[in-house]
Amino acid sequence: MASGSHAQSTLPNAPPPVISSRPAPKHEFEGHQNDIRSFVFLYDNVHIVSGSLDGTMRKWDYDTGLLVGEPWKGEGRGIRALALSPDGRTIACAREDGNIQGWNTDGEMIERVWTGHSRRALSLSWSPSGSHLASGCNDGKILIRKTKIGEVKGTESH
Repeated sequence: MASGSHAQSTLPNAPPPVISSRPAPKHEFEGHQNDIRSFVFLYDNVHIVSGSLDGTMRKWDYDTGLLVGEPWKGEGRGIRALALSPDGRTIACAREDGNIQGWNTDGEMIERVWTGHSRRALSLSWSPSGSHLASGCNDGKILIRKTKIGEVKGTESH
């Protein structure tokens, strides 16, 4: 072959090779008994934590796809949302009963249960400094809490 030439099929009229436009999944993480509604990548670049309507969170090694330890079980119903704090040390968990919980990345609940929503808590977001946590609910409210004490800063209805 001359310099700069391209490889060609040795079969006449052979179709070009098929290149998938979708990447193949690295692993299938199996173990939850219901829908997975949220997950977060941890800052260690080795683990993810998933939250499910089965009421559990699970920590996974995303290089192997294997479960790390036992499922994390807390008080309350299914999990609708997870959010990792800006410092990477706390995972906020929003539950179907409207409660919000704080967990460390080893699966221990570290905050008391924060209440205030009358229905399902559906979304979470940390402030960039990590000093506040906002939760949204299908009751039309956003609650913003000071994370050190859980005090509600203000509400907004939509």
